[in-house]
Amino acid sequence: MAAVLSRRSILGLAPFAAAPRFSPPPAVRTPWLLGANTAIDGFGLIEAIKTVRDLGFPAIEIHPMGVPDPTEGKFPGFQFDKLDARRRNEILKALRGFQCVTTHLPYAGLDYMSASQERRDSSTRAIEVAMEATAFFGAKLAVLHPQPPPDGADQEIGPKYLRRFREWGDRARKLRFRIALETGYPRSIRDYVRLVQEIDHEAVGATVDVGHQKLYAELAARVKPEQRSSAEGIRAYNDTTIEIIQKLGKRVFHLHVHDIDPQTWEEHKPLVHDFVDYPRLFNTLRQIGYEGVLMFEIGGKGSELPGYLRDGKRKLSEILAAPQ
Repeated sequence: MAAVLSRRSILGLAPFAAAPRFSPPPAVRTPWLLGANTAIDGFGLIEAIKTVRDLGFPAIEIHPMGVPDPTEGKFPGFQFDKLDARRRNEILKALRGFQCVTTHLPYAGLDYMSASQERRDSSTRAIEVAMEATAFFGAKLAVLHPQPPPDGADQEIGPKYLRRFREWGDRARKLRFRIALETGYPRSIRDYVRLVQEIDHEAVGATVDVGHQKLYAELAARVKPEQRSSAEGIRAYNDTTIEIIQKLGKRVFHLHVHDIDPQTWEEHKPLVHDFVDYPRLFNTLRQIGYEGVLMFEIGGKGSELPGYLRDGKRKLSEILAAPQ
C-alpha cells in the first residue's frame, strides 16, 4: 500500500477549475431510509434482492461486479456488459418498489491509478461499465473506493488523481447519479477530508463506513493495540468517525452501517457489540443535515445474514424512534 497522499500532492491544485454546478437528484429526507446490500454469500442476485425486500428494507445496494448466479463463498453481483437483455430486465423487475437503489462500484483486483497503462485502462473501463449499470438500474448513488497512487509517485500524482475523480464526477452528473468515495484511503482524517474537498465537484462526496477508520494515523496515535477494547479506545474510534462527518458536512452522501469487534477492531459485524455509538452518530448526522441512506454492510455466513439484518434493522429503528 502506498503512503498517504502528501500535503504537496493534495494542495497546489489551482490549475483544476471547480466542476460545473448542477442540480443533484432529490435527496432522501430524515427520518433516513434503512437499507441493506446484497452481499449474501451463496445467494443468487435475484434471491438476495428478494431477501432484502422481504426483510422490509426500503433501500438496497447492489454490486455491478461478480456473477448473478449462486456461488459458494461469494456474494452475488453482475458484470453489466455481460448481461443479456433478459437478465437486465429480470434485475430491473426485482428492484421495483425500492424507494432508493445504490450501487457499490468494483474494487477487487482493480488499479485505476496504476503506473501500467494497460492495467489502468482495464480498471478504468471496469468502473465505467459499472457506472453505466448504476444509471440503467435507476440508482442515484455509487460507492467508490479511492485507490492509492503508484508507489513513489506521490509528488506527481496529485493533479492526475483529482482529474480522475472529476472526470468521473462529470460522467456521473450526466447519468444523473452521484459518486461517494468510501473512507479508508487516504489513511488519515486530514488527507481523506482534503481529498474530498479538493475534488470540489457537486457530484462527488463521501461514503462514511463506520468501520474503515482503524488504520487512520490520528486514531493510531491515540490508541495502542492493547487499548482497543477499553472505553477510551472505543470512544477514540467513534471520535474519528464523528470528526470526518463534522468536517465534511453536506459532502457526506452515504453511510455504511454495521458493528465492530472491540477486541480486534474487525468491521462488518452484526449489531451485537455496541461498539459503534449510534445515538451519538445519528445526532451528528442531524446536526449536519444528512439526507442520505443508512445502508447495512454486514459480513458472515449467508444462512445467518437475514437474521443479522433483521436484528440490525430493529435496533437502528428503535434508536431512530427514541426521543432526541
